[in-house]
Amino acid sequence: MNRKPSCTMRDVAAHLGVSHATVSRALRNDPRITEAVRLSVLKAAARLGYRRDPRLAELMSHVRAGRARAHQGTLAWITDHDLSLPAEKAPHELYWLSAAQRAEELGYKLERFDHVRPSDAPRLERRLRAQGIRGMVIQQFKAAFHLPDWRLNWRHFAIIHNGSSQIIQALDSVDADDVANCVQVFTALVRRGHRRIGICTTLAIEAATSYSLCTAEARFSLLNPGIPRIPPCLLPDLGPHSAAAAGRWLKQHRIDAVISQVRGMKEMLEATGRRIPADLGLAYQGVNPHGSNSGIWQREDLIAAVIIDTLVASVEQGRFGLPETPRLTLIQGTWHQGVTCVAEG
Repeated sequence: MNRKPSCTMRDVAAHLGVSHATVSRALRNDPRITEAVRLSVLKAAARLGYRRDPRLAELMSHVRAGRARAHQGTLAWITDHDLSLPAEKAPHELYWLSAAQRAEELGYKLERFDHVRPSDAPRLERRLRAQGIRGMVIQQFKAAFHLPDWRLNWRHFAIIHNGSSQIIQALDSVDADDVANCVQVFTALVRRGHRRIGICTTLAIEAATSYSLCTAEARFSLLNPGIPRIPPCLLPDLGPHSAAAAGRWLKQHRIDAVISQVRGMKEMLEATGRRIPADLGLAYQGVNPHGSNSGIWQREDLIAAVIIDTLVASVEQGRFGLPETPRLTLIQGTWHQGVTCVAEG
């Protein structure tokens, strides 16, 4: 008896009236494919019984990786990090190395402009246009992005934003999923025996990230009603008066673990007389995967690669200027076990 041939990508393409390449890209989550098209392809593939051949997929992935693209142009990587400062260069490199590599794979040179402030925009635009650069990444971490502060003729560029929140959602963004990452931190600390978990950070940083830690605490509490809710400790800074306020907060609420995203939090908590992690667990919303702190590795390498993929797709499809409907792509991180909290089990 003849066996009915299995469904292929060409069958899915014929069913939808699209090209074979469109189906292939949709099944690989290629950023050049819109979410609506991707979902229609996935639904049609499931309905028609398409099954991915893992051996063929591995072969094609190898072929694509080895296929060199001719030089396509130059992209701008614009960051407010001051790379002359080791404390700012180290976290920046987690993004930059992956971004530069991915740009090279796609045939682009990535030129870096560091320590850029919004007031530098007119001068920066003149330089970019003189070099024929049409695509830019704006990576801003020191303050929330506010579109009116940047006096740029946006229509000349494809732009991807990364970093702190946008006051007005105006640009396409690729960022860490701060809320989901913080929920992961709560979950990890509970698995390590902690029950009285509190958020301690500065008000400025929490505001710049759209109150992501406070939002995550509310979400975690709704999902885990048996865990006590602790009011957050939002400090003006990490000075002596703030250390005293944090000490009172720790004592009043009998905190046994702290979540933060502020460098210097460990030293401030230890200034209250607590030992980390013997007396108090500490985990961060974002950590360096090569460092000793416990918390979430935000996967800056993946974020950077997706940033470049998305920007290249915009440049090559001619999507310049401010988007009519800004898109937000969030990447979830993974737990990194350091020495600031005990290991699980």
